[in-house]
Amino acid sequence: MFSSVQPLVSIIVPVYNAEKYLRASLDSILSQTYRNSEITVWDDASTDTTPAILNSYGDSVHVIRQPRNRGIYDNVNDGIAMAKGDLIAIYHADDIYMPTMVEREVDFLVKYPRAGAVFTNMTFMGPDSEDLGRLELPEELPKGCPLDYGAVLNGLLQHKNHFLMCPTAMVRTAVYRDVGVYRQNLFFDSSDLDMWVRIARKYPVGLLEERLLRYRHFHNSSSLRYQKLRTEEDLHFRIVDLCLDDGGRSLATPEALAAHEAHRAEDLMIAATSNYIMDRREDAARLLSRVRAKRILGSPRIQRGRMLLLFAMLHVLVRLPRIGLVAHAFRRRFHEKGPSKTKK
Repeated sequence: MFSSVQPLVSIIVPVYNAEKYLRASLDSILSQTYRNSEITVWDDASTDTTPAILNSYGDSVHVIRQPRNRGIYDNVNDGIAMAKGDLIAIYHADDIYMPTMVEREVDFLVKYPRAGAVFTNMTFMGPDSEDLGRLELPEELPKGCPLDYGAVLNGLLQHKNHFLMCPTAMVRTAVYRDVGVYRQNLFFDSSDLDMWVRIARKYPVGLLEERLLRYRHFHNSSSLRYQKLRTEEDLHFRIVDLCLDDGGRSLATPEALAAHEAHRAEDLMIAATSNYIMDRREDAARLLSRVRAKRILGSPRIQRGRMLLLFAMLHVLVRLPRIGLVAHAFRRRFHEKGPSKTKK
């Protein structure tokens, strides 16, 4: 599928008002040991000093400025349409990429020509680049070799998406052309997961154990804004449910399906706490009505004791006037907590 021994890699970097972290991110991309690449930065009509920072790089990167704000994945779609490379990597403007990131991913895709995409492991850092922890990939998923759709789907059911990490992805250009664009209009900030499952249905994908990315966590990123005080079910469940309804249920194990429903119950209760914090107790009760205790007990993939306690508390609280101290405790516990070692 490649035009040369060392395929050209198109690195696409969507950016919006990223003046604080942009230079460190671009410097790490420009310092890659793999040299056969083109770097295009899509400036999504930034209003801070991002354009000036980009101009300082001269010809090192190709900069395209959008006339109006379009969102991450519409910028990515524009980048894919213009990409000249055999492989495409979508990188973020606030993360740090280890020097061998591109090299190691290219090695995998050269070694396994049928694989459609590859992802890596990573570590977390905070807003000030402090270390926050490490991503732990699911033990049962093989590393360094192609995974079929059944393995990927069961991994998503059991663990949610804690292994197909967006800013580590490298995808064959031909695969993007085959499966189509990111569907930002349908899935917003979860458009990456929708893309990964569409790819995995048709092509094997790979996971590398190496931690080749430092992911910046707990600053004003789009994914954090989506999750903060979210009041409805996570789009993750809509995407995975579509997979199950489209033939995936026959590939799913009973354990994985039980874990999926336990994760959903947990998610609905966390969303209910957001509604309670905002004194939307009717909405909290509506979400809570979808939760069954047997779903919570159905899988050890969640903290069943704590979730059962929360389940019982919420059933009482939604019937009473909002209690400020409880709302404050919910905010601190579920919406201002420290980093998880397996959180996307």
